[in-house]
Amino acid sequence: MKYIKLISTIVFLALMVTPSFANDNEDEDETVKIVYQCDFADPKRVHLMLNTLNNAVKYYNKKMIDFEIDIVALGPCLQYVMKDFKGTGFVRKPYINHGGPTGAGTASRIQGLKQLGGDNIKMFACNNTMKKKNVKPEQISDYVEITPAGIIKTVDLQRDGYAYIKIK
Repeated sequence: MKYIKLISTIVFLALMVTPSFANDNEDEDETVKIVYQCDFADPKRVHLMLNTLNNAVKYYNKKMIDFEIDIVALGPCLQYVMKDFKGTGFVRKPYINHGGPTGAGTASRIQGLKQLGGDNIKMFACNNTMKKKNVKPEQISDYVEITPAGIIKTVDLQRDGYAYIKIK
């Protein structure tokens, strides 16, 4: 009789504890995921995008929150992730190396963001835009991955749970 009560108690406790373990996998990845679509040339918008990204990275670092921020450069925004413009449909603009809030241009600010965010920041260049503008892979900055189609990369990241952000 003692054994039946003991086994009944163990089974009852096991049933009570099991549901809490079952819910643990629902939030298996609490990483904040953000995708920025950059498809514009306006340096003011790019600086605004970099400001918001810097703010987000500082916040998540301070709060020790895991994050992944991906920036997809397509169309005219591709110029911001290029290191060589020779023979392409793009011309190096002065604002890439000078100007903006820090005076150092967008290239320096992007590098600073990469340093601040580390491996949590990824940048992608649209291969469709590269083909259209005659940009070779070696003309893209070393920290940038090439993706076949920027818009498809953006959609795929959203489908993987990334929040979509676009600066207007």
